[in-house]
Amino acid sequence: MLQVIESLQRVVVVTGSFGSGKSEFSLNLAISMAEEARKLGQVIALADLDIINPYFRTREACALLEEKGIKPIVPSPEVLYSDLPIYGPGIHNLLHQDDVRLILDVGGDEMGATALGSLSGEISNSEHSMVMVVNPYRPFTHDVAGIGRMARGIEARARLKIHALISNPNLGPNTTAEAVMKGHHIVRAAAAELRLPVVGLLVLRRFLKLWEDRLVTEAGSIPVVPIDIHLSPWWLQQKMR
Repeated sequence: MLQVIESLQRVVVVTGSFGSGKSEFSLNLAISMAEEARKLGQVIALADLDIINPYFRTREACALLEEKGIKPIVPSPEVLYSDLPIYGPGIHNLLHQDDVRLILDVGGDEMGATALGSLSGEISNSEHSMVMVVNPYRPFTHDVAGIGRMARGIEARARLKIHALISNPNLGPNTTAEAVMKGHHIVRAAAAELRLPVVGLLVLRRFLKLWEDRLVTEAGSIPVVPIDIHLSPWWLQQKMR
């Protein structure tokens, strides 16, 4: 994850289509940043702007985030589990604090990107990176054209430019090394069409242990990033018991 972190600015906007893995990436990114941030006297804050995803949103991981020393920014308790386009308090202030690294988890395709509307001006004036997580095994991003349409739609509604793609080709428990590389090639082709870099290939750590040599070789200069916390409906059910 270190190489990905080094490519990102102080404010990181993470977006992507439904089921792309953007909340999973946001959470793993925040946790990876946290230890080094403490040494530098920085704060890591993770804000939940996801108004679409019914399976997992970062607001459901508040306890885990706080345990890791990460500040969760979520809606007030009375609307915490709603599907309203309401974001937590303090985002405006955090955008202007140089000692805070802020991650914005922006949910759900073009519609979710509209939640950025009132923040786009302030984000534009901050040192920021906007990345789009792509799983080519999801319906609307299964080919180069679909990924391109998704990216352009998100940019139009968010009024912000995407700076890079994050490749996240997986089929859940049915993922194979062949599926990862086949999907990754689709993401790379889409990135070339969009003239954007791919700054990371996400792979669950348990799979990476089995296929590391092959994936690192085939990914070339793109860093292969192990994902330690895999979010799923099962994970959420366990956490909410």
